[in-house]
Amino acid sequence: MDKIPANSRDRNGFTLVEMMVALFIFAMLSVAGVIMLRSAVDSDEITAENLGQMAEMQRFVSLMEADLSQALPRTHRDDRGDRMPAFASESGGAEAAFLKFTRGGQSNINGQARSNLERVEYRLRDGNLERWRYRMTDGGSIDQPAVLISNVDTLEVRFRDKRGLWSGRWETERLADLPRAIEIQFDQQGRRYRHLFLVGTGYL
Repeated sequence: MDKIPANSRDRNGFTLVEMMVALFIFAMLSVAGVIMLRSAVDSDEITAENLGQMAEMQRFVSLMEADLSQALPRTHRDDRGDRMPAFASESGGAEAAFLKFTRGGQSNINGQARSNLERVEYRLRDGNLERWRYRMTDGGSIDQPAVLISNVDTLEVRFRDKRGLWSGRWETERLADLPRAIEIQFDQQGRRYRHLFLVGTGYL
């Protein structure tokens, strides 16, 4: 009886041990691929979230800079006809506005019969930093707020007066007085932000 050559047996297939080693290597490569894919997906989600927060912050800073740089020493009258200060800051209560003032330079795209002045308020409600605008400079109704920043935990405001002194409260000697600058600090999802704004660039 003829003997089967050794190299003929090698061509019949893999041994059980070789198959197990191959399957183990394939399983490890599959796990590594899944981990890399999940990491890429998580990285994309974090990047998208960070970009969204950056865009939100930039929108807030740009809008507040535009508003405060156009602030005017103009008083207004409330619904009862009482004369109110040109610039005010409230504290306490869900409806309190930490900034209240009148700005100029408001565009009139629709050609409505109104001035280029706009009275605005900034409020912090339920963790949302909101901008409110009145339809009329004196009295009048107020539009629905625009949410500028969400998930705000705490907010602090300081005011620089005409003597160059900083204070956590805005107290006016005259109703038409404006602060020279404003500092706003707030916490958002564990991060601390600080912004400085000039008020009424041309105000003397």
